[in-house]
Amino acid sequence: MILALPLYGGAGCSVPQNDGGVYKSTNSGVEWKQITTIEGSKETLARADTSQLLADPNNPEVVFLVTPSNGLYVSNQFGDSWRRLLPETNSVSAIEADPGQGGLFYASIVLNGRAKIIKSENGGTDWKETYTEAGNGNTITHLKRDPFHENNLAAVNSEGLVVRSDNRGDTWQATYPFQEEVIDFTFDPVNENGMWALTGKGLWVSPDGGKNFTQIQLPESGDMGTTFYLMRKLNSSLFLATDKGFYQSVDNGKTWRKIIVLNNPTNFPVRDFVIHKTDQGEIWALAAGMTLYLSQNAGVTWKPVQFEISREISAVLIKPNDPNQILVGAQSAARGGLGLGY
Repeated sequence: MILALPLYGGAGCSVPQNDGGVYKSTNSGVEWKQITTIEGSKETLARADTSQLLADPNNPEVVFLVTPSNGLYVSNQFGDSWRRLLPETNSVSAIEADPGQGGLFYASIVLNGRAKIIKSENGGTDWKETYTEAGNGNTITHLKRDPFHENNLAAVNSEGLVVRSDNRGDTWQATYPFQEEVIDFTFDPVNENGMWALTGKGLWVSPDGGKNFTQIQLPESGDMGTTFYLMRKLNSSLFLATDKGFYQSVDNGKTWRKIIVLNNPTNFPVRDFVIHKTDQGEIWALAAGMTLYLSQNAGVTWKPVQFEISREISAVLIKPNDPNQILVGAQSAARGGLGLGY
């Protein structure tokens, strides 16, 4: 089934809930195919939400799909079909790859009520536990590998505690307690030992690998918004999505410019954003509401791709070696965000 637009109904209609799984385009977003097949199983992904799509940095055909309540999946054909991993648990929060060692992956899961970080050295076939929370109730919401130091990892739990490992997960150390939910979290890809975090109070930066964080002062008037949804540090650019719009900074948050997208940021905030570099320039892909926005000129103009589904687009992935191929995932519509009242 190939559709110019995946049509399942519209606003105000009674929409079936079998519009989950992954959607794939092989012609730069012109046509899309919904993919829900699970290899060797009668179950499908038709009702599954998507929280993350991750390409294997060592093999562009391999993609991992994280669903928060339906488990972890892998595809060896860039999303054409999916195979279940980790049948022991349906609760998966994140997956991270080690670009320096093929087949090395880390995942955060909940197993028997306890949040854990597990590691695979053979592409996800076998896993071993490297970290566990002290008790039940928490999740590991973010899991990142240091781009400058191949042995270093960082994770954040649902209470906002940052923990680090400098030996690929063998031992861990608590480094910083935010004491609130962390919305987004990442290493800085161009500044060694730099880290960034987004919470309900705003944007934070660490110059020392997460030992200390300083809050970035956004305009006090709230012109950039008071509810925060997404933060990305892509090369030298820092991006921030709020209830007032989508913003870019090229000087580590000192000044900002608003990128005019076609979405209403209050009702349909940005949920994911990726940049794909080509010889001709940068392709930007942005997810907001039930729509994927594509730009061939760094956000000056946008092509909207509307998905008439009950879910909102929550994850976007462009194939590393072929920008014509795009995957998107969706999750149940949620208007939630974390806000700061000035």
